[in-house]
Amino acid sequence: MSAALGGWILIALGIVLAFTGKRLIWLAVGIAGFGVGWLFTLLLLPNIDSLARLLVGAVVGIAMAVVALRGLPIIGLAMGAVLVGLFGMTLANEWFDNNTFLRLVGFAIGAAIGYAIVKASIDWGISLVTALGGGVLVWNGLIQVMPDVARWVPLTAGVVTLVAGFLAQRPNKVTDQPGTVSNV
Repeated sequence: MSAALGGWILIALGIVLAFTGKRLIWLAVGIAGFGVGWLFTLLLLPNIDSLARLLVGAVVGIAMAVVALRGLPIIGLAMGAVLVGLFGMTLANEWFDNNTFLRLVGFAIGAAIGYAIVKASIDWGISLVTALGGGVLVWNGLIQVMPDVARWVPLTAGVVTLVAGFLAQRPNKVTDQPGTVSNV
């Protein structure tokens, strides 16, 4: 499997995540798991075959989706930590030019921020972190699909995905109750 195909997979999953995050929480958690599996194998094992990276992402994603289906309450907080952590890792990659240690530090800082965002408000928090996570997957996917394009192009696509996804998911006064996650 080519890196470009893997990038297209990340883009497609990022768009789904950005727009369905809180409505299909188990799917959002599974996509977050796939993103973690894919991007961490890329970070820690950069020479691994793309098919192996796909398998790792699929296994982690399926495992996380199963945990979400079990209804464990911590999963929303964990998803917030993971998705904003991926954002921190991507920013660190942009700023520090592939420094693995600093990318891991970026992930840790982002994870703490993501946990706090979801802890502060489950509705807005999950909407925000899933839209952000979708934007990050689109951003990373475009970097893999078009490695020679100007860096602002994937970043802009990621920001557009983030904003559009958040606006599509934002809590609605009529259908959502404060403190709950919409299942519509």
